[in-house]
Amino acid sequence: MTRMVTMLAVAVAVAIAADGTAHAITGPEPEFRKLAEDVYVYVGKLNDSNAMAIVTGEGVVLVDTGNNTTDTRALLKHVQSVTSQPVRYVVVTQNHNDHSGGAALFSPPATTIVHERVAKQWAALRPHQITAWRRRFPERSPALERLTPAQTIQSVGDRYTLRLGGREIELIYVPDEYNPGDLAVWLPKERILHASMAGYKDRHPDIRPDYSHGTTEGLLKQLKTYITLRPQTVVPAHGPVGGGWLLDTMIEYLLLARDGVQEMMKKGLPLATIEKEFQMKSFAEWDRSEHLPWMAATIHRELQGLPPQVITTTERRVSGVVAGALQDGRRVTVTAGDGTQVLLRVTGDTNFNGIADRTEIRAGMKVSAVYEVPQGLTPALGYDTLELTVAR
Repeated sequence: MTRMVTMLAVAVAVAIAADGTAHAITGPEPEFRKLAEDVYVYVGKLNDSNAMAIVTGEGVVLVDTGNNTTDTRALLKHVQSVTSQPVRYVVVTQNHNDHSGGAALFSPPATTIVHERVAKQWAALRPHQITAWRRRFPERSPALERLTPAQTIQSVGDRYTLRLGGREIELIYVPDEYNPGDLAVWLPKERILHASMAGYKDRHPDIRPDYSHGTTEGLLKQLKTYITLRPQTVVPAHGPVGGGWLLDTMIEYLLLARDGVQEMMKKGLPLATIEKEFQMKSFAEWDRSEHLPWMAATIHRELQGLPPQVITTTERRVSGVVAGALQDGRRVTVTAGDGTQVLLRVTGDTNFNGIADRTEIRAGMKVSAVYEVPQGLTPALGYDTLELTVAR
């Protein structure tokens, strides 16, 4: 099976702390607060993903759905605390489960809005991904059992204005060969921008050599477009809410990153050395430094004009005991019967049996898992996990 893999064989960055985070800036609990009249932000804990809620007299528009299913449920409760209006639309700013994974709680009857590129990706979802979507919220399974995610969406082009309850909400896609479908959300009256994948604050962006999260060149193009809007408030994909200066900071960050890799390439350093030595010293306090090696690998490909990295994978199975679970169950280490350990990367596309979702994974649980192994690589951030079963 050949597909673009979301993993890279690099050493785990030493800045990952014992609890799976490093230099986290947002608080240990999510925060729901008002940005403007009828506009609210849900700030994820420990630099998890952010979401927004826009209340109108004809319903609520959600922008993303929170990092985990627990965040999605919490977001819904917060919305219900400020309005009796139902959720009418869910706008997906980027096609990653920490932003889109909660849509199944609302849609249908709500409509999920995605860019047309994301619509094509959802139409091509693999069977295990569709099954995971149907099971994500058990109370929703009866309503979803005959549906696929692609049947719940409205796709939009490069510019679209959503009009609801007298409010105009602009959705902006910046055309680029490798932009996978990122949508910025702009409220012109309040001058509030959700900057989608291009917006990061105090967290190193997750940019991968398979270009599944875009490229640094493409993100720079997005940022320069957003700056022309002159936003007063910027909600980043991850990290604290900031002002318009947040966009300038990200441009500085990406240009510095590209310069750093280019200088090492001029010295003739091999990719493995570049991945190991690449640092962002001017942003040393930023979280998730484990993202830096694959960012370096991405820039290395970009500067050579290379296409996305494509890797061949095979499926394997492991049975054993959970030795540790970090970052709400995203990183799970399983000790097999022979004593070997396997690091799993558990995502929104993972099918669970015996538990509701990854946040319930605990050390000591007996599990079996099906995961993918990329040929020729040992992914330090974990093998993508297709199925995880907990013995009861």
